[in-house]
Amino acid sequence: MSAIVWLRRHVTSESQSAIYFAALAINDLVYIGASASRYIVNDRWWSLISYGISWSTAILEALLVLSFSVVRFIAIRRPLQVC
Repeated sequence: MSAIVWLRRHVTSESQSAIYFAALAINDLVYIGASASRYIVNDRWWSLISYGISWSTAILEALLVLSFSVVRFIAIRRPLQVC
């Protein structure tokens, strides 16, 4: 639901933060799906693939939060120099 809200045209066009929040929501959805499918599907290869997807999305989550924090820091520190 939050990805749908953040990806609305009027919300996305007003702030760059909406794109980060939408990416975080989609990333969380992929993480939950990969983690849940590991227990639903009893296949060794799929378990390894879903573990890789879960690990990748966990790393991406941290990078998205870091990039959002840097953008906010720049906006607060140098408000007149931000486009």
